[in-house]
Amino acid sequence: MESQSPEQKVIVITGASKGLGKAIADIFRADGEIVVVADIDVLESKDAQNDRNNEIKVDVTNEDEVSNLVETVIAKFGKIDLWINNAGLWLPPVAVENLDLEKAQKLFQVNFFGYLHGMKYVVAQMKKQGYGSVANIISTTAFDGMNGSSGSLYVSSKYALRGLTNTVRAELKDTNISVFGIYPGGMKTDLFNEAQPENFGEFMSVETVAQKIVQNFKAEKPELDLILKRENH
Repeated sequence: MESQSPEQKVIVITGASKGLGKAIADIFRADGEIVVVADIDVLESKDAQNDRNNEIKVDVTNEDEVSNLVETVIAKFGKIDLWINNAGLWLPPVAVENLDLEKAQKLFQVNFFGYLHGMKYVVAQMKKQGYGSVANIISTTAFDGMNGSSGSLYVSSKYALRGLTNTVRAELKDTNISVFGIYPGGMKTDLFNEAQPENFGEFMSVETVAQKIVQNFKAEKPELDLILKRENH
């Protein structure tokens, strides 16, 4: 087990090789925390660079890989203070009758089951250690939907995540485990490389959103449901 100061928090972030996850990771690292980046885009080779940066290749849709991730972090650091489910997919709007169901299933595997896998195994670990926090990066569309045909699949996955977050929070109400729902409005991320929404230019920067998220985690009384809309940018 690696040596660390008792004050250092161990933070695991999925989908953190770029975008919002990377921005959050950069802030926590700058603050001296230990950050583990779990992402499918991390190089498979276990080279010194990966090890030094605590980067681990993980497919969140694979339950065994997520379980192994928890075990690896515990073996190395002995605890997990904060787990942030952040990995996600988006599909461009399309009429429901024209949906590619293979892509639809992949979206739910990442956007919903990827989060569920994380919660299942990290909550079990946090119950053993007696404390911890889990945060799900969701979307304001989990409250208000979105205009246009079938952003419906993306929206549906976010509604499902909101339900999962609230359910697990209620389940853990008598423990020292906190469950956060983070609901950003539109952000300028690589999610939209395939097709950008018409109002993409109005979206928030990931750096702005990341700073507000980290500030909330560090607040004396953090908001369990943190809503970040563009008008607050």
